[in-house]
Amino acid sequence: MSNEQRVVVTGMGAVSPLGRGVAALWDGLLAGRSGVRALQGLDLTGQEVDFGGQAIDFDPSDVLEPKQIKRLDRFTHFAIAAAAEALASAGLPPRFAQGEASEGVATIIGSGLGGATTLFEQAAVFAERGAGRISPFLVPAAIGNMASGEVAIHVGAQGPSFGAVSACATAGHAIGEAYEMIRRGDATVALAGGTEAALHPVVIAGFNNMRALSRSGASSTGGNPAAASRPFDSGRDGFVMAEGAGILLLERLDVALARGATPLAELVGYGATADALHITLPAPGGAGAVRAARRALAKAGRAGADIDHVNAHATSTPEGDKAELEAIRTILGEGSRASVTATKSAIGHTLGAAGGLGSIATISAMRDGRVHPTLNLTAPDPASAGLNIVTGAPAAQQVNLALVNAFGFGGQNSALLFAKWEGR
Repeated sequence: MSNEQRVVVTGMGAVSPLGRGVAALWDGLLAGRSGVRALQGLDLTGQEVDFGGQAIDFDPSDVLEPKQIKRLDRFTHFAIAAAAEALASAGLPPRFAQGEASEGVATIIGSGLGGATTLFEQAAVFAERGAGRISPFLVPAAIGNMASGEVAIHVGAQGPSFGAVSACATAGHAIGEAYEMIRRGDATVALAGGTEAALHPVVIAGFNNMRALSRSGASSTGGNPAAASRPFDSGRDGFVMAEGAGILLLERLDVALARGATPLAELVGYGATADALHITLPAPGGAGAVRAARRALAKAGRAGADIDHVNAHATSTPEGDKAELEAIRTILGEGSRASVTATKSAIGHTLGAAGGLGSIATISAMRDGRVHPTLNLTAPDPASAGLNIVTGAPAAQQVNLALVNAFGFGGQNSALLFAKWEGR
């Protein structure tokens, strides 16, 4: 593969329940802190679930003017903030100069539910006060591609721009498609990832009524919210809803090196598949996940045995975790000692942003030589026997090749393969 075709990560940006920015996310993960807590500012009267991963420290005024804050949904606030951090960490200016350079900058930022809060709030206005009181900003605030579009406007990116939508696989697909776009010459730089801000009573009720959410941390039962997200644990009972954004700055290798950037990691493979089976349940044995990972490995010219770390999708649902454990075992092969961790154990499930935040955690592990622990794993599922799931404390490890899984309702699977940057 020539330098022109290679794609590196030079910047990262995050908003998460552990705080604003990549450092807050990574420090919290290493410290074993949970960002799952009782939800604030929501009327959850009569609901069974009243906890989640809320970005309570986020202030949109750090990056937006008051009028912009008012007309944009929170999921777009997150995306703009994370994109700004990714640019700054990559050593790039906050806005690209217009011309040939900006025309090569893509923004591929997705969301599973888009501006759900705006949509439901405006539906209530319609019901209570009539059509004349609906905001003229309803549609541009709510549509799912607007995070990508607004980031492009904010940073002056004039290359390809769209929003991927594949439920909880969204960020994985967005990053992967941006990678392919750079490889084939349609862009030289890309801001790519996912954003989600769907902690709304209607959405919470919808997920709860389909029995997808954990109820173990509810205040009505005296539960502990921080212990509710239990990936790979025998006592897991569903996922914990969360919000946030995870965005990577991807660059063609020669472009990054020419401006003196030091890559954080190289993105060497991407695979995407469909289970074509069920609207929510994964394929038996995680067959779709296995095929996605093998496609990523084929592009990288690597084998499953070369993987030494897996950032698992690991939502804490009974069937999802079971299928992924089987898939990981199949992908890695017998005898692998690759470390496995579940970022959602600490922050909950950020839906469309999950693959972006998982990628940031993975690249941070490569950079620091430490893998963050999986929280709340006290009674491991027997299906995890033999797998090296990191618990208790960070594990010191040189991570050279890592797989990031992200799967979505509808049987949609993405796999990203990152390699440690070795300076060549």
